[in-house]
Amino acid sequence: PRAVMRLFFDTNLFIASLTDEPGRGEFATRLLNRTDEYELHTSLLNLMEVRTVLTKKNTVDLGGS
Repeated sequence: PRAVMRLFFDTNLFIASLTDEPGRGEFATRLLNRTDEYELHTSLLNLMEVRTVLTKKNTVDLGGS
């Protein structure tokens, strides 16, 4: 069996990709798309933080009135 590298992705990587951050967004997206080469990991806390950051940046509509 081939050894697989495990990567832990933090909030900054997701934010850079989702907001297409200049200088980092494209790289972050490419890294997230390389699931055949890496075993990707994150945490529930990181995903909650992504939601909070995107909400503060007004890039996500949470359906509120």
